[in-house]
Amino acid sequence: MDAAVIVMIVTLAMPNGESSISVKPMQSVETCRVEAKIEASDPYVSAVECSELTDGKLELTFKRQQDRKIPEAIVERSTG
Repeated sequence: MDAAVIVMIVTLAMPNGESSISVKPMQSVETCRVEAKIEASDPYVSAVECSELTDGKLELTFKRQQDRKIPEAIVERSTG
């Protein structure tokens, strides 16, 4: 039996109004949960979830979420 492939899917809300999605492989479900909590605390992260590949496929369903206010940098050179 093949080992399960666990991934963390992070949706970033960019300051310009665009979104960016990142898929990161994880060692285990527990590791993914811990990392997801850390990622969710970032104000630029609009959504984060863990998922398992099934039959080599990762199916995503995107639900429209309320807009999240993106913080502005205090210092002009800073990105947050």
